[in-house]
Amino acid sequence: MKMNPGTEGVNSTFPLTPHVFLQKFYTDGARIEAAFRKYVHRAAPSQEKDSYEVFVCHANVIRYFVCRALQLPPEAWLRISLHNGSITHLVVRPDGRVALWHLGECGYMPPEKMSRT
Repeated sequence: MKMNPGTEGVNSTFPLTPHVFLQKFYTDGARIEAAFRKYVHRAAPSQEKDSYEVFVCHANVIRYFVCRALQLPPEAWLRISLHNGSITHLVVRPDGRVALWHLGECGYMPPEKMSRT
């Protein structure tokens, strides 16, 4: 395969092909999917006040939850980059509508403390 000048060493298989990605997704994603189903859902009709779930977890979990809640293709999470310690605010309304208010918000951190993995 002929490469463009300056692209030597670039992984030409990234992003993963849908087949490879979905195989890994279905193999490794069972726990994340179970957590999504347990914690991200509309409130019971009897609930009268807002409720909140706070997750302190790996950015991959946040990316997965956001894509799943917004009904985006699972491979879309590969295109999302988050700072460590950032805040994401996802809203699930009683009628099931979902809104993403903040994704990877890190404005509270001094720039020298920001990092990504």
